[in-house]
Amino acid sequence: DRYMEFWNLVFMQYDRDANGKLNPLPKPSVDTGAGLERLASILQGVDTNYDIDVFRNIMTKTGELAGAAYDPKSEEALNFRVIADHARCATFLVGDGVLASNEGRGYVLRRIIRRAVRYGRKLGLNKPFLHKVCGFVIDQMSTVYPDLESQRSLIDRCILAEEEQFLKTLEKGLLLLDDEVGALKKGQKLSGSAAFKLYDTYGFPIDLTRVICREQNIDVDEAGFEKAMAEQKSRSRDNWKGSGEVVVSSDYQSLYERLKKEHKLPEFVGYTKLKTEATCMAILPGPGKQLEAVFDKTPFYGESGGQVGDKGKVYSDDFEANVVDTKKPFTDLIVLKLEVLKGELEVGQTAVQQVDSRLRQLAARNHTGTHLLQWALGQVLGSHVKQAGSLVTPELLRFDFSHFEAVTKTQLLQVEDLINQKIWQSDPIGIRSMAKDDAVKAGAVAMFGEKYGDQVRVVNVGDYSIELCGGTHVTNSAEINLFKIMSEGGIAAGTRRIVAVTSEGAYKYMQEGYEECSYVRQRMNANSLEEITARFDKVDQNEKDLRQQLGRFESLRVGGVIDDLIAKAKTRAVGRSVIALCDPDPQGIKKLREIAERLCQKAADSVVVLAMSDPAGQKAFVLAAKGKEADKDFHAGDLIKTLAPIIDGRGGGRPEMAQAGGSKASALSALVSKAEEVLS
Repeated sequence: DRYMEFWNLVFMQYDRDANGKLNPLPKPSVDTGAGLERLASILQGVDTNYDIDVFRNIMTKTGELAGAAYDPKSEEALNFRVIADHARCATFLVGDGVLASNEGRGYVLRRIIRRAVRYGRKLGLNKPFLHKVCGFVIDQMSTVYPDLESQRSLIDRCILAEEEQFLKTLEKGLLLLDDEVGALKKGQKLSGSAAFKLYDTYGFPIDLTRVICREQNIDVDEAGFEKAMAEQKSRSRDNWKGSGEVVVSSDYQSLYERLKKEHKLPEFVGYTKLKTEATCMAILPGPGKQLEAVFDKTPFYGESGGQVGDKGKVYSDDFEANVVDTKKPFTDLIVLKLEVLKGELEVGQTAVQQVDSRLRQLAARNHTGTHLLQWALGQVLGSHVKQAGSLVTPELLRFDFSHFEAVTKTQLLQVEDLINQKIWQSDPIGIRSMAKDDAVKAGAVAMFGEKYGDQVRVVNVGDYSIELCGGTHVTNSAEINLFKIMSEGGIAAGTRRIVAVTSEGAYKYMQEGYEECSYVRQRMNANSLEEITARFDKVDQNEKDLRQQLGRFESLRVGGVIDDLIAKAKTRAVGRSVIALCDPDPQGIKKLREIAERLCQKAADSVVVLAMSDPAGQKAFVLAAKGKEADKDFHAGDLIKTLAPIIDGRGGGRPEMAQAGGSKASALSALVSKAEEVLS
């Protein structure tokens, strides 16, 4: 009977009345949280899932970081609960290989982390803290989930990097939101364009903007936000060029369907041949002396899988053309873009196709180098590294990959060293065709941008790199000669890019670097790196000393301005007022904010209104602020709303400080007069 009571209570289907009888309950309209945590809450005799020991321990840890104990009955309880729930979720997501990004499950993780950071700020946690809470989750859960312990370093670094990145933009975003909210009239919504700017520039998910606005009883124009989002996606599609993807025109579409129906799709023979004779099956006219041609077989590799198309020549007795590019609009359709040098090409005509072997070999070296790079990044940075884009040309290789922080100089050197060691040990390159499922079971990695059929081409470098790839490759790693990274940097949140060169490109890059170093040594009159470094350090120190000296002069100048302004302050019913038109300054509103903050510190009972133009007299700025002991009824944002139209501007802000910018600098004197009138 006790067991049945326990089971029925878990699923909230029955309840025991005062006489001890089990009575069915009405079906709830929302999820009641039945599951493991519900079981635990019943066994532990607590009211909610958040009161069980697992959650209470996490919230206790959060309280230690915030310097405030968790009280389930306080208004702060929600903040603790969100952080605990989100910390658990983020820990397991990263532990399972999910990294924060702007799409898919990575975007879900990013929103979870940022929401937790936002609630942490309500507890006074203004510095990165969530990674520490996640560390406690690992301590708590790793005995049951040992993979968490093995991924501890990755989880900590990933969460910390995301926190730091968000905190950098959070303050700026909140200032923008304050300004936008301050400019709203009663009953107005936050515009969709403003909400989208918060999302696009400062990384505020719409739900975060919604929560912040709701706290101030303001609605968000979500329809406008969705419209701005759709427009941005449309622009991105127009400007995006992926790994070998081309816009498929109707001409290509109809040509492909006709050749497929006639079983005449071209045969690619370029893996084993760079020269072959073939028959022209179709011609698409182009501008001037350009045209596009399809042959029944071709050695030319069509752009796909990140690798650019081959170049070369097509010729016969009375026809000659340069192949300036090779496209692959469909998996089985290879189109040669020709620049005619002499004669004419006709459908049914036979011609010789010859690939530029030097360019093909250089591209093959860079493509195999890309495979080695992906393997080496996994070895140095971790198994979470995944390809996010690729470009292979005869000149260089570009590799985009998922990673949550900048790759250090030491790590880049380790990657380079690993790759070059594999190059110099002359590992064979194995290429074979096999069933896709068998290849995946064997551990083959899919390359970004490729499309695969049931049969796939598998490329092995030694016994350590195995990938599905339709590109061209060398036959031995030694043919790559040398691998050198040119640059590494971020291209999007959670996505990094490495640009590298091999063989001839690496030699030229290092040769150019040597020439640059020789020039620097000559100009610095130095014979070694140590001497060059010492001379640069001296120049840097001299510059720092000069900047400090200029800073002291500027501080003295501003200090004199502040003393003069305070001396001219007018007495109000409550405190004083400081109203002034300041000298033009290129820093504009930033300089006004600096002066206002120092005024409010030195004269805490003051209300301050400062105006200024830029040196060119093209822009106008106004700022209002009040000290800690100033009139409590004064609202800087309200005053700015009154003053901003005078300079054809708009603005707003908080009661303590607000600002505006406009285009009518000639009206600044009138603005100052109006400020004096209002404050009097």
